[in-house]
Amino acid sequence: MMIKSDIFKSENKNDLLVENHKFQPIGLTQEQLLLSDIKIIALECKKIETLKNNFSRVILNNLKNLDFSEFIPYPKFSIKERFLKKSVKSSNIDGLNIVSVDGSSVIKKFMNADFSFLKIIATKYHFYKNHDAKILYYPDLGGFNNFSVRANYITQDENVVDVNTSMEMNFMEINLLNRLIKEDLDIDFIIIDGSIVIMPINLLFSKDLELSKKYDTLLKEYQKLYVNCQENNITLIGSIKDTRSKALTNLLKEAIHLLKPNQDHLNDFLKINYRQLADLFSDLDLFSRILNESERSCIFNCKREIEKIRDDGMKKQIPYYFPFNFYAFYLKNVKFDVPCRIEFFIDENSPLEEALNKADIISSILYPISCLNDHYGLPIPQIEAHRRAAFKPHELNLLFKNLIRNLDMNGIKLIGKRRDRRPF
Repeated sequence: MMIKSDIFKSENKNDLLVENHKFQPIGLTQEQLLLSDIKIIALECKKIETLKNNFSRVILNNLKNLDFSEFIPYPKFSIKERFLKKSVKSSNIDGLNIVSVDGSSVIKKFMNADFSFLKIIATKYHFYKNHDAKILYYPDLGGFNNFSVRANYITQDENVVDVNTSMEMNFMEINLLNRLIKEDLDIDFIIIDGSIVIMPINLLFSKDLELSKKYDTLLKEYQKLYVNCQENNITLIGSIKDTRSKALTNLLKEAIHLLKPNQDHLNDFLKINYRQLADLFSDLDLFSRILNESERSCIFNCKREIEKIRDDGMKKQIPYYFPFNFYAFYLKNVKFDVPCRIEFFIDENSPLEEALNKADIISSILYPISCLNDHYGLPIPQIEAHRRAAFKPHELNLLFKNLIRNLDMNGIKLIGKRRDRRPF
């Protein structure tokens, strides 16, 4: 598939990146693919990489001129720091208690029923001498056994089944955290594997009444977690290891436009057609080039759609759940890995300085516990929680085979999909 964009226009008719590439409906042989199309794709990627490197180089050469201070006071301007990036200082983590929670799910789908297998584990690290730590697991001390099996006997769209399972797993994670806080386990930081903000807000307005009710229950559990963290002076962090978000890249593109590049100011951006080049990037792609190890990006407002919960039209009965401002930034922990997206929240009435200070504290705590492997920069409590929560093949086989055996004993036969039981 050829790339179509004005930035690849060329007067050379033999140029590999031709804008008006005609669709070829007839397939090719393996030899043709190996000798032609794959090589063309590789050359296209090389040209794109050159363009991306030029764009990131221009940003790095103009960092001091990319000053957003005059726009920060405006509520609709989402970048909330003066400059695009800053250095991170490592804190002494001796004595800190950091909890991380993660879950995994496997869905077995049949024509007459669906079964969801869930597993949730929380880990607690008590650090001493910086990298040495005492590790505890919840609710199972061994860190392996906290399962749940859910059955759905009503024929539903597969997407609904997936969403239901995702919400159930999400609820179990947040509920476990709320129970840990209630038990007064002396927690300083909580790391959620993923976003700290609930799933897409449109589920609140779902035509499926049960889905909407379940989502509302999940919202209330999240709200309880935010309040619990505030009342117990716990810093709640969302650590997102993989994201395709372009949010900060798009904000940067808009900010450059507001700075009005001209012949005397930010002229380099005019030379490279920055608006179209910025569209080539995800946040991770761009900031892996801009950030050095032990640096973070500016903070920016994220999850603005959360305000739709406060809508006074369609959902008057929904209470004022989230009087908070949510922020994110990208943190590069190690040299040979992409940055992590980090999310946090503050009270909406708090001054911006609190968000800036909180971002500095969070990054200074995460950096020393995330830089132990040059090629994988995640906080070690998050890595351990994921390792324990991931389903092992023998665990799933044990649960599923036992379920099938009990169904057989009661004369129930599951109807598998043809694609899963074809004899050839």
